[in-house]
Amino acid sequence: MARPTLRANAKMQLLIGGLAAASLPPLSGRILRYLAEGVVESDGAVLLKALSSGAAFDAVRHRDRTGYECAINQLRFEATPAGADRALATALTFAGQLIEMLERSGCAGPFRVIVSQDARDRGCSVRFHRLRPHETSPAEDAQTDSDEAILVLDCDTPPPAG
Repeated sequence: MARPTLRANAKMQLLIGGLAAASLPPLSGRILRYLAEGVVESDGAVLLKALSSGAAFDAVRHRDRTGYECAINQLRFEATPAGADRALATALTFAGQLIEMLERSGCAGPFRVIVSQDARDRGCSVRFHRLRPHETSPAEDAQTDSDEAILVLDCDTPPPAG
């Protein structure tokens, strides 16, 4: 497994620096099932199978397939008053396991996994999409957003067996 290339804005660097490696929590059974179900390719898009039921690309609602994938392939981890860092730690754990699943999936990449934390409620989101020429990643738009901490992980996948 190749290591992903990562970029983080200053806000995310500060947040990650405050987390202890030992604090990365195990994922819930529901999230583990999402990973176990894997991904499906549909209409040129790579989608988490567990979240793809009834999903259909619509050029009016989604500016392109990258935006479509990000809309479908997004999980939110809510912060709790007892531990706001837990949402970020859980999101980072999920992002790492998501990358591993994508590498095993047989789907052609490369992929971008985006972890973001909203400064207002400290909740985190993880979403992913296939990198495509001529399509802009939401992470590129958000790097200058003053409210979000952003981590971008780019990973390549082995070519499909065959």
